[in-house]
Amino acid sequence: MGTFKVKVLYDFQAEPGTAEMNINAGDTLTVTRTDVGEGWWEGFNSSKQSGLFPEAYVERISASNPPSIPAPVLPPQNNWGDDDEDDDWDNDDTMYSEIGSNNGQSQQNIYSNEQSLSQNQLANQFDNMSLGGVSTISDNKGTITKKSINIFSSYVKSGLEGYILGTSANLPVSNKKFRIYRDGDDSLGKWEVISNPYTVQIASPKKATKMGGLKSFIAYQLTPSFSNVEVSRRYKHFDWLHDRLTSKFNVIAIPPLPDKQVSGRYEEQFIEHRRAQLQEFINYMCRHPVLSTCDVWVHFLSCTDEKQWKLGKRNAERDQMVGANFCMSIDAPDKEILTSLAEPRIEDSVYYVLKLDQSIKNLMHTAQDQHKKCVNMYKREFMRIGESFFALGSAFEYNQQGMYSKASIDIKNVGSTYMMIGKLYEEQAKMDWQPLFDKLYIYKGITGSLPDILNLQKLSEQKKKECERNSQVPQTALADVRRRADVLTYTVFAELDHFQSERDTDLRQSVKTFLQEQLNFYRNVVAKLEDTLGKFD
Repeated sequence: MGTFKVKVLYDFQAEPGTAEMNINAGDTLTVTRTDVGEGWWEGFNSSKQSGLFPEAYVERISASNPPSIPAPVLPPQNNWGDDDEDDDWDNDDTMYSEIGSNNGQSQQNIYSNEQSLSQNQLANQFDNMSLGGVSTISDNKGTITKKSINIFSSYVKSGLEGYILGTSANLPVSNKKFRIYRDGDDSLGKWEVISNPYTVQIASPKKATKMGGLKSFIAYQLTPSFSNVEVSRRYKHFDWLHDRLTSKFNVIAIPPLPDKQVSGRYEEQFIEHRRAQLQEFINYMCRHPVLSTCDVWVHFLSCTDEKQWKLGKRNAERDQMVGANFCMSIDAPDKEILTSLAEPRIEDSVYYVLKLDQSIKNLMHTAQDQHKKCVNMYKREFMRIGESFFALGSAFEYNQQGMYSKASIDIKNVGSTYMMIGKLYEEQAKMDWQPLFDKLYIYKGITGSLPDILNLQKLSEQKKKECERNSQVPQTALADVRRRADVLTYTVFAELDHFQSERDTDLRQSVKTFLQEQLNFYRNVVAKLEDTLGKFD
């Protein structure tokens, strides 16, 4: 096939030691192959660097397309060609198709069957209105890519308009409520603390086969502390779960999964690293007051029966309480939020998220660079130093009278010590830089999704103000609009509060662990040097 140009929509970080390549939002790539694997393309950038990259992260450049078309919201990660294809627990043809058709039909029925006069009047006022420009967060150096939001794209897709205007009021609301409370006058929302906290451990990743050995996959064993019953899950199951979570909770930041990989996915080192990354994903999920108790997550952790698994999947895919409609399950304070109090905090949060996103990405690059240097350059340099000393000691092995030289032993010991230090560097990267990178990866994904959440709050406030300016909107409907907008604002601030709390405790502990491992490493190096020096006496 011929080559063609594509524009990069989202940043992608290549997995070290693979055929993947780093791409940055806004770059232009030349595609040379599209048949590498499902969802993966091969090409090269302006610097003639070539490699693999996800098809979903780029957009084909066509002369017929106007340059002003807004970039789409980052789609959920589908199966690009990972080891987890064609699972016998996932053979339903309607797994993904049912979601779009059912939700679309449900939304259509909601609008057509709405009988409330005030709600119809309210909705009709905005049928032909478009939303003006909304400030977005964008920076080529961070992981947040520029997005354009209008009433006909993500605004409607998110369910925000239907929720704010009340046209989604006839959806079946779950009896399960997620409570938000205010901790003092300055607080604008906190999630209720988890009543029964638990943990989940991933262990024993194993390679298995099916179809007479034609298909291979890696199964991870998960054991939740609330049941102590082990369940086996593949990456494909995690991918399906993440898709459901991001569809349902667009006002909650969902932690990211490890990137998919085409090559080297059965190597022992890769499997262990992915297990560690999945453990970070699960740890964040278990600590979240909403995500840790939602039905699809509990089903994922506890179901061991194949029929029940499929039934639970279908129930999750038919769930209508998705997007902004999830706020109907929120039990928020009755006190109205003053715009003068909320708006400055939202603007501060926008600046804070952007700055934090850039800082996290910079430290991630540093951690990745140090990891590579420990495994390659530092190890090689210390091995070279050791070999040089060892060669000198070998030359000293016998003196001119053919007698054995004590200097030979001492100098060769120095050489051996430096070669051991080189090996310590190689192993040390797994103890400090790699775990720090994995932790930052989770928070990079969170900071990348927070701008969309903050924009939803801005959009809801704009819609509320438009309703307030419209004299034809009944007062009863206007009061409902204000209440629904406040519930969404409470939800956004509760999510920000949880994120900041996690950041303060989780990242602080990770950096503390990193420093402890660094200290242990250098103590070990000093001990080996002191031991070698002591042998001279």
